Amino acid sequence: MSAAAHPLPAAPPAFGDELFRAALGRFATGVALITADAGGAPLGLVANSLASVSLRPPLLSFCPSRDSLTWARMRRTRRFGVNLLAARHEGYVRRVAPAGADRLGGVPWHPTPSGVPRLTDAIAYLECVIDAEHVAGDHWIVVGHVEHADVARDDPPLVFWASRFTGLTDRRRPADYD
Repeated sequence: MSAAAHPLPAAPPAFGDELFRAALGRFATGVALITADAGGAPLGLVANSLASVSLRPPLLSFCPSRDSLTWARMRRTRRFGVNLLAARHEGYVRRVAPAGADRLGGVPWHPTPSGVPRLTDAIAYLECVIDAEHVAGDHWIVVGHVEHADVARDDPPLVFWASRFTGLTDRRRPADYD
C-alpha cells in the first residue's frame, strides 16, 4: 500500500514553537519586499521566506501569513513584485515590518509598465504572476511565475540570521549572469 493511502496521524511535536523558531533561525535568509498594486493602492510586505522553485519554467515561492490582511488584498491582483533588499535597507525594514506600517512610504519606488511597485534602489527585482497558492499551516505557500527579472546593483544583501540582521563576511563581487 502507498503512503498516500495511509497518511500518518498528526502527532504533536516533541518541542515548542520557540525551539522550532530558534532551529530554523540558524538558516540565513535574504530579505525581500513583496509588492503589488491593489486598485491604485501600492502595497508591500516584508518576507524572508523567498526560495527558488524551478528554472524551467522560472518559478519562485514565498510564504505570507494566512492572517495577513495585506496579502489578502495583494493576492487579488494576481501579479506581484519581489524587491531584493540590500544591507543598507536594514533601518527601512525595521520601520516597515510591523503590521499596518506604510511599507512604500519614505522609500523611492516607481510603477513598472504593468503597474507593480518597484523599489528604485533594490539590488534585484523580479515580477511574477501567481502560479499557485497552497495552504501550509498558518501560512500560504505562494508560487510565482517570473515574467521579468533585473539585477540592478552589486551591493551586499540584507541577511537575516538567528532573529537578527547581519552581514556577509565574504564581500567578493558575485559572478556576472549576463
